[in-house]
Amino acid sequence: MRKALIFLLFQLFSFILFSQDIDFARKIIDTLTSAYFSGRGAVDEGEKKAAYFIAKQYKYLELKKFNDSYFQEFKSPINTFSGELNVRFNNAKLTAGVDYLVNAQSIGIKGTFPLVWYNVDNVPSKKQLKKLANHNFFINKFIVIDTKGAYEDSELFLLQLNLYGATGVVLIEDNKLTHHLSNIYNDYAFIIVKREAINRSFKTLTIEINQKRVRDYQSQNVIGYVEGTEHPDSFIVLSAHYDHLGMMGNEVYFPGANDNASGVAMLLNLAYHYTHKEPPTKTIIFIAFGAEEVGLIGSKYFVNHPTIELNKINFVFNMDLMGTGSKGAMIVNGAIYEKQYAILIAINKKGNYLSSIKKRGKAANSDHYWFSENNVPAFFMYLMGGIKAYHDIDDISKTLPLTKFEDSFRLIRDFVDEL
Repeated sequence: MRKALIFLLFQLFSFILFSQDIDFARKIIDTLTSAYFSGRGAVDEGEKKAAYFIAKQYKYLELKKFNDSYFQEFKSPINTFSGELNVRFNNAKLTAGVDYLVNAQSIGIKGTFPLVWYNVDNVPSKKQLKKLANHNFFINKFIVIDTKGAYEDSELFLLQLNLYGATGVVLIEDNKLTHHLSNIYNDYAFIIVKREAINRSFKTLTIEINQKRVRDYQSQNVIGYVEGTEHPDSFIVLSAHYDHLGMMGNEVYFPGANDNASGVAMLLNLAYHYTHKEPPTKTIIFIAFGAEEVGLIGSKYFVNHPTIELNKINFVFNMDLMGTGSKGAMIVNGAIYEKQYAILIAINKKGNYLSSIKKRGKAANSDHYWFSENNVPAFFMYLMGGIKAYHDIDDISKTLPLTKFEDSFRLIRDFVDEL
């Protein structure tokens, strides 16, 4: 017991006295991707646990609060899958995350069902499919759709949309399994299966999916700030979403190391820098956004319920996928805010931080979006190269290289100082 207490005190002390380095970044990423946080999603309160963890770091860093709490709470719907999850073709049991995924808009189901296989060679015409549907052919059956080859304009695509009333759909996937979240659900079950895990000899599917749409799932943004020494009423926002895809069933979770434990690690590194090393001249607000993965919900809520006037925000710098960098970085909105992009390029050239910094225009692909849509200048930076793991069970801390993490920190720091 004494040894455990000493260890916990050491861990706490190390978090308080961290410095900007790879070791601290790795510690944060290791922590947020651990099983305790359950993929930082709605199931098992993973997202809420992560929010409390980040709030504790804010407290250690002595970031100020706008209200009595670091939390800005909000509610939104989300479709979830918890409890037992089983998929078995004939007698072959498949592994979630490895062999298959449950589509984010699937409904729950339990039972054994016959399979009907379709590919580009045997798919019936639209007229024939309508006739089959009128005779209830697809009820209590799962249709297996093999999309190998061009199919977007074919009847296969209509089958994938389940326009003919099947009980469920199995889509064969040739590429990696990539998961997403949804706040709605369809009226049928839907799974995506890797090609190597399924074959035409399978005649039946035994399946159990426990699904629940939570109407008023409570999430929260985690917000703190350090007051500027010269211009306290001018604000710069640094942000990163901390939520991820959570769990699928009661055993499989999506760790989300690069997406976006790495961005949270960068956010906390910058917070330490401006609270303990170099106080900023303008007030810097640090926001860890919740519910990004289900549709940028947290940042939209903040923009609609800002803790400060939006017109006092000079700039927003949003960070995601900060764990690689061997092929440089991409700046979303770099083509929109050309003056600030030119500043960033000049800083990078002087410091020789990243091999390249590319730019693109507007994109609703992270939490910067709602700011720039409301006339607040905003960049979204993500690193490129390295591992391909994304929205899957392989996005783990152990294989995240953090190739250009420290150089990216210096680049962002210098850019914020210039602003």
